[in-house]
Amino acid sequence: MRIVSLNLWGGNALGPLLDFVREQAAGTDLFCFQEMLDGQEPVPLACGFRTTLFRELSELLADFAGVFDPVVAWDQPTEDERTVRVPFGLATFARRSLPIVDRRAEKIVEHQDNLDAVPGRHRITRWLQVTELQVPDGSLVIANYHGIARPGSKLDSVERLEQSRVIRSVLDRHQGTMVLVGDFNLLPDTESVRLLEAGLRNLVIERAIPSTRSRLNPYYGTPREQPYADYAFVSPELRVADFAVPDLAISDHLPMILDLAL
Repeated sequence: MRIVSLNLWGGNALGPLLDFVREQAAGTDLFCFQEMLDGQEPVPLACGFRTTLFRELSELLADFAGVFDPVVAWDQPTEDERTVRVPFGLATFARRSLPIVDRRAEKIVEHQDNLDAVPGRHRITRWLQVTELQVPDGSLVIANYHGIARPGSKLDSVERLEQSRVIRSVLDRHQGTMVLVGDFNLLPDTESVRLLEAGLRNLVIERAIPSTRSRLNPYYGTPREQPYADYAFVSPELRVADFAVPDLAISDHLPMILDLAL
């Protein structure tokens, strides 16, 4: 089973991104995406994000069922003096042939924050997207998450610690094996990461991945560069056939590609 996790950067690098997804689609079972938009029509945004990205990827991934969960939405003015609602959040695409038991979103935290896509502070609800599969040894949960972005230090905060505790409380209710992936906006040596990895394998650290951020990151190669944000945590019982974080310029994050032998 292959799981691909990627912060899409709102589709800023659309051509290379679509090429990557197209290349991966034949061998992938689940795509776990962060920074997805699901607007009803294209509207230019100053940050370069594509408001119809979910629709574009859904058309490309015809053999997959996509589920989108907005963490925030806003009314974007248009050039003809209308407003268009722009939802921004998470999406998981699961191959239609998978033995899916359940798909749901669990609320983790609510908080106020700024957005790169639109000025001002906004009420944000952070959801954990959960896909439960029937596998030979029982039940497997794949969870997709995009963590609190600020403070930009990616260090612990009261909200981030609470976020990690709630994620674990949700996952610990599951009796089978689990995979937790996403952009957590955390550095490795934080209590927030230690809470998430307790009893799980942190593959980014275990495999000595040097960075999960790409050369498109605006701080790449500068003293302000933070090499980590994304993680893949797996139950120790799961057999990892391969785990790769290829150096590709398809987003300001790098894709994580996890192959499980089930």
